[in-house]
Amino acid sequence: MRDNKTTKTGPASILPLTTLSQQDNGRRRQRHYSRPLKIRRVPMQHGWYWLIEGFMLWVRNPAFLSFLTFCCIGGIILAVITPYVGELLGLILYPGLMLGVFNGCRAIDRKRTLSPGLLISGFRRYAFDLLLAGFCNFIVGTVMLLGTRLIDGGMMWRLVMHGEMPDLKDNTFIIASVVTAVLSVLWAAVYLFVPQLIGWWRLSVGRALLYSLKGCLLNWFPFFTYCFCFGSFIILLPALVINFFGLTFEGLGVVVCVVFLLITVPALIASFYVAARDIFGFPRRRKHKKRPSNPAQNARKKRRAHT
Repeated sequence: MRDNKTTKTGPASILPLTTLSQQDNGRRRQRHYSRPLKIRRVPMQHGWYWLIEGFMLWVRNPAFLSFLTFCCIGGIILAVITPYVGELLGLILYPGLMLGVFNGCRAIDRKRTLSPGLLISGFRRYAFDLLLAGFCNFIVGTVMLLGTRLIDGGMMWRLVMHGEMPDLKDNTFIIASVVTAVLSVLWAAVYLFVPQLIGWWRLSVGRALLYSLKGCLLNWFPFFTYCFCFGSFIILLPALVINFFGLTFEGLGVVVCVVFLLITVPALIASFYVAARDIFGFPRRRKHKKRPSNPAQNARKKRRAHT
């Protein structure tokens, strides 16, 4: 993390000063060496800080971050509705497009040059690993849906694949829904930081899945705080406001809902960037020392240039 004062290299952070000072001391000790990947165990209140800093990051450049976010979502939706290969193509493209959004968040965070090409920046160098991670996501999702056929006879499968509404009073469908929800949460913990670990730390898909799971398990207290705050202030409170406007003025609730989504979706993705930055940090490349100049070699080069 960075110092609490705004410098030329990055903005101010609201994370505790103790954590920031410890990380700065570690940076001074490793000034001339590349930083190894270490998973940080952060305090419980960091889950609340992730949401705040995600919103602060969106405020710094709302137009660009919203553009990247909704282009990413729109690209995935267009891929999903493609006939025959839609579900496969959408899940395969997801890690690369999300890495592009996270790279945009990193560029805003470090005050770098912003361009729309950041959306596909992940595919330029790590296309194979990102596409392989997306294929693993598709395989796991398909296996989970096929597994529910053993419980409800295929009602969940027909709901997801064909939009066929099942019998909501059927107990087997309720059990299948609970099992799917639990497995989806577990897979989300395994898959949450995979794009960042592949794109920033150059890990393979297997190691990225392993480190992502370790990061979530070691910091489940902050994630619990994050989910609680997100559910309370991002879902419950806006739902009450939208219902109030919907009952007071007809049609205004839909407008409020759209405006709310335009704000919260980019800020939510930016909070995932802040969480990855807080838990894993960024790699520092090894700085190679310049070789001392040799006067004799310089003189020979000058004589060759004159001749």
